[in-house]
Amino acid sequence: MNAIESADLLVVAAPVYRGAYPGQFKHLFDLIGQDALIDTPVLLAATGGSDRHALVIDHQLRPLFSFFQSVTLPLGVYASEADFTNYQISSEALKTRIRLAVERAAPLFTANAADLRKTA
Repeated sequence: MNAIESADLLVVAAPVYRGAYPGQFKHLFDLIGQDALIDTPVLLAATGGSDRHALVIDHQLRPLFSFFQSVTLPLGVYASEADFTNYQISSEALKTRIRLAVERAAPLFTANAADLRKTA
């Protein structure tokens, strides 16, 4: 919990089943202090069996972190089963989305983040 609450930036990813993240994921964030993530940048990501679950980032994850008053990056990363081969990323489009998301998240690190004291 401390690692999450003290992170300079969170990369939060969840599996999707039937259009929502799992209860265990929600339970983890139920244990996080209500004010612990204020202004913390959050890169949202999700995986699901098909592309029809892609909106979970905007309809499920983004509102959750809005409650915490976090700063969610406008760009999220969604990956479906088709993006993987033998549990490895095989989609060039997914690799491009990940790279772009990282590039957009990088400037949000503070000058003190170089010491890597806050990783979650």
